[in-house]
Amino acid sequence: MQVLTTHQRLAWTTALEQCARHDFYHLPEYHSLAEEFGEGKAFLFHHVEGDYSIALPLLLRSLAGLPGAEAGWHDVTSVYGYAGPISSHQQIPETVVCNFQQSLRQHMHDMGVVTLFSRLHPLFSQESILAGMGECQALSRTVSIDLTLPSEMQRAEYRKSHKEGINKLRRKGLTFVHDRNGLYLESFVEIYHETMRRVEAAPGYFFPLAYFRRLFDTLGERVHLFVCLQEEEVVCGGIFIQCGAILQYHLGGTRNAALKLAPMKLLLDDIRLWANGTDLEFYHLGGGATIQPNDSLLHFKLGFSGRTHKFSVWRWVLLEDAYRRLCKEKSSWNQRNGLDPTSSGFFPEYRTPTVPRAAVQEQADLEQVCQ
Repeated sequence: MQVLTTHQRLAWTTALEQCARHDFYHLPEYHSLAEEFGEGKAFLFHHVEGDYSIALPLLLRSLAGLPGAEAGWHDVTSVYGYAGPISSHQQIPETVVCNFQQSLRQHMHDMGVVTLFSRLHPLFSQESILAGMGECQALSRTVSIDLTLPSEMQRAEYRKSHKEGINKLRRKGLTFVHDRNGLYLESFVEIYHETMRRVEAAPGYFFPLAYFRRLFDTLGERVHLFVCLQEEEVVCGGIFIQCGAILQYHLGGTRNAALKLAPMKLLLDDIRLWANGTDLEFYHLGGGATIQPNDSLLHFKLGFSGRTHKFSVWRWVLLEDAYRRLCKEKSSWNQRNGLDPTSSGFFPEYRTPTVPRAAVQEQADLEQVCQ
């Protein structure tokens, strides 16, 4: 197994090209951006055996400063989006998988890794490579449009209300812009932040303007900014990223004042029409804002296509005793400092976001009054 860093960009890219498919989430450029914004130290674990190849990108994070952590302890995670392992063949021999897993375990041990967490890619088959290393848990579904179908067949999948809404928006004179020069980038970021505040997103989702500028600088022609205008004002927009045959909906938002208008329907439809004129095959809209089956964002996306994909995450505790100690120490630290965890299923548990206990009690009191 070869362990590559983002400073070895050519070798990293060559490793990806040895695999049948990869997405922009696997690129060294995207991992370099994650490093730049403090998400961890990026590595690509590349195992080659005969004609077979497996590549797994991960971000290494120090646990220094966490209650109970010892010097040299780390955990690993994946970049924002859908990553996980990729391979040269759809079916990898069991012996090759076993050798990959054995090498990965050794590297994790040498790096002092306590836990590993990675989001997996809904369009790729990955779980067989990971079987026996922790667990893969299905959380929800994502939605995609098949761009290999004729355009009329794609649109035939639309929910009736989506079709009517798109026609209404066209009659109102909303216009679609493929902004290749970033003229509307600042307006888009303002709308994106407004959207994140509206849905009460976690702080980690509030990417600054500098992030978006670096995203364009780093990924270049792969990045597309699309916006909808009403009387020359941006009312919604989205960042979409192209890699191979896949177009990914990365980040987007709608201006609060335009919510009743629902211009995102028109934006996503016009992007589909643009994508049909390319060599793209998958128009991946992604999933919902939560893992709840009645998630409103997922319901909205299902209005464009009934083709869904399983979204799973990979969780692996490598050092059981260290993990229990970190969780126990963090829980005690929270108690002493008047903090409560925001969720019960977060992994790793010792990194669960917290809020002041008073805020939790206020919410509980409000819910009791509302009942």
